[in-house]
Amino acid sequence: MRYETRSVIGRARNANHDCAGAFCDGERGLFVITDGTSKPGSGQLAEYFVKGVLAAYPKHMDRGGDITEYGAVEQALRSVLAELHPTLFADQTGSTCYLIGVAAHGKLTLAYEGDCSCGVVTPAGTIEWITPPHCKANWRRDRSHRELAPDPARNWITRCLKVNRAPDPDFVFHPLAVGERMVFVTDGFWAELTESQQSSLLAAPDSDFIAVEDDVTWIDVQF
Repeated sequence: MRYETRSVIGRARNANHDCAGAFCDGERGLFVITDGTSKPGSGQLAEYFVKGVLAAYPKHMDRGGDITEYGAVEQALRSVLAELHPTLFADQTGSTCYLIGVAAHGKLTLAYEGDCSCGVVTPAGTIEWITPPHCKANWRRDRSHRELAPDPARNWITRCLKVNRAPDPDFVFHPLAVGERMVFVTDGFWAELTESQQSSLLAAPDSDFIAVEDDVTWIDVQF
């Protein structure tokens, strides 16, 4: 299991509100990506959320043994989020979208609220997205990322992490094939970059590209 991550500040931003982090031990992987909203304090909240999940989840793994089945991973993530929420908002303000991926023994469990997304990278370098974004433009949960990208209503997030609401993520379960490649991204990546730009950056992650309005962040993982 190998991964690369990169975050680029958007040209309309004074500070990068995205954050990403990962932990791999060879057989297991934990991947977290966040996108703070425009509310004050959201960028710092996004950063502290990533740090909090990366610190808390391994403790649950040690406490519960080898948690690999989808239901067990879901329960562990719900516990992490429930415990982390009051701790975060004791000191932080704002709100953030998030996506957490846990990979172990051929199974990927995803928990998310908002418009951070996960997709399968095909051999041709295109991406097949598997997490429908939570936004007004997708209230029926039936539109593709390609359809949502040019719709201004996609910026109206309908679910995220915030102080007055307990975490309640959607879960997606995905069986991993040997050699499969997945990407975890913020909406700056899937909505503001063209499909050609996405493919180019996955092929050469350190290459230069013209910054878009929003922050662009991704984690590219080879299983």
